Amino acid sequence: MKSGIFKVLFLAVCGIIVVLGGCRSDKLVHANFTQIRPHVSTETEVAALIGDPDAKLTEEWIYTRPDQHLTAKVHFDLHGRVTRVEWIDALGETWEDSDDSQAGRK
Repeated sequence: MKSGIFKVLFLAVCGIIVVLGGCRSDKLVHANFTQIRPHVSTETEVAALIGDPDAKLTEEWIYTRPDQHLTAKVHFDLHGRVTRVEWIDALGETWEDSDDSQAGRK
């Protein structure tokens, strides 16, 4: 009888751990993203604001959320300072780009 109770408790604890593990907070939200400042923010600040990227290239970090049709890109100079940010929201039909030459593109 005691082993049955322990099995149930063990399974319940395992279930709670699995559920809580899947509830991580995603920091890639527009409100956090807009706090990144080109020519001011650093790689460390970007990671603190929106988390680690899904892909890290030499001078570009890429964040993707396929389930939300969302892509965000952060470009850096060789010293790790932000040079450009892009927020591409296919569901909201918006493309925000800090590069002035891209202004107005949707």
